[in-house]
Formats: sequence, C-alpha cells, structure tokens
Amino acid sequence: MNADFCVLCGGLGTRLRSVTGDTPKVMAEVQGEPFLDFLIRYLIRQGARRVILCAGYKGESLAGHYRNKFKEIDVQMSIEREPLGTGGAFKNAQSLVKSDTVFGLNGDCFTPVPYAQMLGAYQKKSALITLAGVRVEGNKDFGTIVMNEKDEVLEFKEKFATSEVQYISAGIYCFQRKLFDMMPEGKFSIEYDLFPQLIGKRFFGFKVDAPFIDIGTPERFEWAKKHLKEMLQ
Repeated sequence: MNADFCVLCGGLGTRLRSVTGDTPKVMAEVQGEPFLDFLIRYLIRQGARRVILCAGYKGESLAGHYRNKFKEIDVQMSIEREPLGTGGAFKNAQSLVKSDTVFGLNGDCFTPVPYAQMLGAYQKKSALITLAGVRVEGNKDFGTIVMNEKDEVLEFKEKFATSEVQYISAGIYCFQRKLFDMMPEGKFSIEYDLFPQLIGKRFFGFKVDAPFIDIGTPERFEWAKKHLKEMLQ
C-alpha cells in the first residue's frame, strides 16, 4: 500500500498504572505480547510497508524493541523531546513521511478497519482527510461524529448518554500530506484543535461496523486481554 502509517505511541497510560506500572501504554501486555505488536501485525496484513512510531514517554525503549522486530516492514521512530499532544506528534513526524497519502492512528486503540477500502473511499471523494467512524448502539463514553448522506463530517458532539446508533472516532485517519502544512507548530490536539477547522474542507467519514478496542482504562484493558485475538481472526 502506497501510504505511510504514523502511529501515536506517546501516551503515558496514567489510568493504567494500577495494572501496568510505568510501562508505556502501547506496550501493555495483551495475551503475551505488547498491544502495539498486535496492531502492527494487523497493519502488515492490510498492506502496510512503512510505519512511523510517534513516541514520547520511554521512546528509546520502544526504539530498541522495534529496531529489528518486523522484517516485513520499515519501522521508523519519531521521538518527541517534550509532550506535543496528538497533533504535535504527527507534525513532529513530518520529515520522515515519504508518501503523498498518510494514515494516522492511535496506538492504544484497535478496530479491524479494511484499510484498502478506506483508502479507496478517500481517493474516490478526493478528500483532504477521511476519518474512520465506528458504529455503536448506545454510547456514553466517547464523542460522536455527525455526518450527512454524502459522509461529509458536519460536526463533533461531546460525550452524551444515548441508546441510539452513533458513530464514534476509531482514531484512524487517512489524509493528504499537505495537511501537515495546515498544522501549527508545538503542542496541539488533532481532535480538538485541528479537526473542527477542517469541517467543510473535504473532510469525510468512513463508516465501519466492527468491534472497537480502547485500552485507556483498566476495565477496557481487561476486555482487550480477553477479546483481541478473536478480533484479529
């Protein structure tokens, strides 16, 4: 697949420390392996050939672990010297990106997205950016993506309790390389500081009806330890 994958790996995992200690969140062990190993293997199966790990906390230990871990792909490290937020971490990796189309994703989440289909939808719409939205029935823990019949993103709603079908962000984005030039320098959130500015600028959603794992809390982490492998089959 002719697209580089930038994976956010800088999270401290503060809420997980009761079960993982000072281990970086993406390296939390699930069924005998770091969570990030499962994610990278899935990306390889989906056609990824180049992955850039956007690391912060204990970034050097991640670099050591992945230096020769996967022979099938080129793994690069982008290490931030101070916390830059989700957006700043992507911006920090800009010089390492070689492709005109880029996938960005959260390293502490997993959804079995069909990346080739998502890329095709992005290309068909000549999108600036396409965001994967996971279908959920009932939601109180995540913000909601509002899309029209053309799958254009219209707005983002904050968390609210509902029993209706909603679409939440899978933390997976496909975007044009030129989006880097629209990003500010320094620390910023891609979700809260950049995305709202992109509404109306060929910003589309890609709807996915698939399981979603976020290991951000001990409860979700325990669920992942039980169900991740079956999601990958």
